[in-house]
Amino acid sequence: MRLKALFALIALPFALHLFQLFFLHYDGKFAAKIFSHGFEKTYSQEVSGLDFEKLDEILPQPFHQLGQGKQMIAFVSADDKYVIKFFNPSRPLKKNWYRNGKYWQRYSSFKWISREWFGKKQRLQKLFFRHKLAYELLKEETGLVFVHLCPSKRVCHLISVTDKFGEEHRFCLAKTPFVLQKKAQLVSSYLHQLMQENQVAQAKQALARIEALFEKRLEVGITDRIQTMENNYGFVDGKPIQIDVGRIRYDPNLNLEEEKARILSNFHNWIGSNYDHLLANPEKGKRK
Repeated sequence: MRLKALFALIALPFALHLFQLFFLHYDGKFAAKIFSHGFEKTYSQEVSGLDFEKLDEILPQPFHQLGQGKQMIAFVSADDKYVIKFFNPSRPLKKNWYRNGKYWQRYSSFKWISREWFGKKQRLQKLFFRHKLAYELLKEETGLVFVHLCPSKRVCHLISVTDKFGEEHRFCLAKTPFVLQKKAQLVSSYLHQLMQENQVAQAKQALARIEALFEKRLEVGITDRIQTMENNYGFVDGKPIQIDVGRIRYDPNLNLEEEKARILSNFHNWIGSNYDHLLANPEKGKRK
């Protein structure tokens, strides 16, 4: 009997975990009811300076799916000027994960289970707070237009989005946390376009503006562990913005010179690997 009880004690949590993976875990497919989960006091964030009139101007048009990451799913507006992002309720599983042994191992680890089962609210709290910081302190540098991080009677708009399968979803945003942002052209694409047009001086100026963005971010005590230029930064009307702010960190006691040196070193290495002819000193972008 003791052996059976011990077996049941081990098997039951594992069975519940498998059930959660196959039937309850977010599979990456968009459904309005999944993202309209409302707001809890544990992670809601009051944001100052919101421009509600922008919603009336932008949201009447339809949106279609642009992409999806671990933290958010994004839809681009019909006029190709704005992106609306919804917070993933949980990290979507890799496609056909059950066919790969390494994913079974990952999704059965104590770290993954504890994070997904018990860390959802903490994850949303971090994401909400980072977007609040970005809107209040770096609105221009992030291209943020609106952040819906707590309930408001002034947000009751209907929206139409089309997912990657071509299915249209119409729903109310009142209980849906979201971020509205200007659509940017990715850095690599922007620089490539300038080089194709033989606008070398403009390309160098674009790189200098990215450095200025990093410096402005540091001035308000915000930094980012990794500068992923290929995906996280872009240009809007010739001005650089940080597209993804989900990993920014606020530290009023930052060592500004040290952090600036680290960030610029990474940035110059990236330039040296991709656009070394744009460096004022080509050796500056090479690792020693």
